[in-house]
Amino acid sequence: MPKTTQERDDRRAAKRAVKDAERSAKQTRGLAASLPREVRPRVDALADVERARIRRAKGEVARSPRRARRDARVASARLERMAVRYGTAAGRASSRDASRKGGAPKAIKRQRMQVKQAKSMGVVTGLRTLFASLFTPTERKSQQKVAKRRARRVKFGTA
Repeated sequence: MPKTTQERDDRRAAKRAVKDAERSAKQTRGLAASLPREVRPRVDALADVERARIRRAKGEVARSPRRARRDARVASARLERMAVRYGTAAGRASSRDASRKGGAPKAIKRQRMQVKQAKSMGVVTGLRTLFASLFTPTERKSQQKVAKRRARRVKFGTA
């Protein structure tokens, strides 16, 4: 039986939605790896549920493409919301990122980058403090330098 244009379009849209959801799941795995250990099990549990939904949607693309598309989009949206909830923005970031070009996978990736940035900022701050404590002269050394400069000025008559 020949397929109609509408059926082909529905299947294509479903396949696209499933691919998008799979990318979201992949980004979520990366996000979970960069989150603190207390939060990671919750994120993994939620992601597992949505990955199962994506697998079901992938199997239904040929039988019921509209349902597969809806399920894939739901899974993608839930993964994105979970990324917003557990990322550094802690729920303050908007889910409108998903409506931008790239959709939910890009929004999840942005959350992951925020987590990485926060971690690296802590390391950089610690290193700066360490270097400042190592290389900042003590009060006695700075007084010795000032005394040397004064002695030179007196010696050469510039004081």
